[in-house]
Amino acid sequence: MTNEPNGPDAAYVNAPEVGAEVAWIAQRATSRPTSPEADREFRLRKAAALDRIALHETATTTPLVATEAITTAVQAAENLATYDAEHGSLTFRGAELAGDDDFRAYVREEYRAWRHAQAS
Repeated sequence: MTNEPNGPDAAYVNAPEVGAEVAWIAQRATSRPTSPEADREFRLRKAAALDRIALHETATTTPLVATEAITTAVQAAENLATYDAEHGSLTFRGAELAGDDDFRAYVREEYRAWRHAQAS
């Protein structure tokens, strides 16, 4: 067990602006990455950007308005988790017990770890 902070604030501290991330994603979406590392980075950054958008929508709009952003964020988070399970860095043992919040929390953990590795 660690005493590291968790949650969206810890995951996205010092992250690039959402607009910059969306531009990065859009640029790379036209020519998908060819290496597994680049493909995972694309999926991770996309899931994190969509999670951040959903967090913003949840904080600034009604639940009905935020629903689409949340659904899209969950789909991207599940996509990342499925990719990681298929490529060996995650097991789906007990996946039937995982909920939407679990998948989004997974994205936050992975994004935080990725950003930390980028800074090292």
